[in-house]
Amino acid sequence: MQKKWKTIKPSSYKNLKKCLKELKKKYHISFWIEDIVKNKKNKLTITKKKINLYRIKVSTLGFKKPTTLKVIYKKFKEKGYQCVPPDIALRARFIYPEQKTGEWLRFATPMKSMIDSDNVPHLPKLGKALGEYFIETYWSYPKAIFHPHNEFVVTIKNDF
Repeated sequence: MQKKWKTIKPSSYKNLKKCLKELKKKYHISFWIEDIVKNKKNKLTITKKKINLYRIKVSTLGFKKPTTLKVIYKKFKEKGYQCVPPDIALRARFIYPEQKTGEWLRFATPMKSMIDSDNVPHLPKLGKALGEYFIETYWSYPKAIFHPHNEFVVTIKNDF
């Protein structure tokens, strides 16, 4: 198993809209993230328990060539990893000030858990560029392609 990367503690936020309001005070939030949080079809909630997070490179899963998200998620499951709740992915921005410039770190959130108002599924990603911190998205179609050097944040079943 991988070494634990970060732990997200229980939150006092009542809902994700209030959390997003706080994030926007310090960080650049993409229009897609805002749209996803506003989209009531997503039923996004605040996780009330501690969650341990792990960083996993696609190559660590045994892939040497570009691979689809569907296949990567299947391998996560086989190896005992599971997706991160969407609110945890967004809240992780608060606790990752040491992020390196140029890094974009994707979170494996459940498929179709973060849908924009155009009905496009997304994965959240944290980034640092131009001396600023961001929360952006990347499409999460089952056939979206990721490369061996790409890295995802996951959790481990029953590790919370």
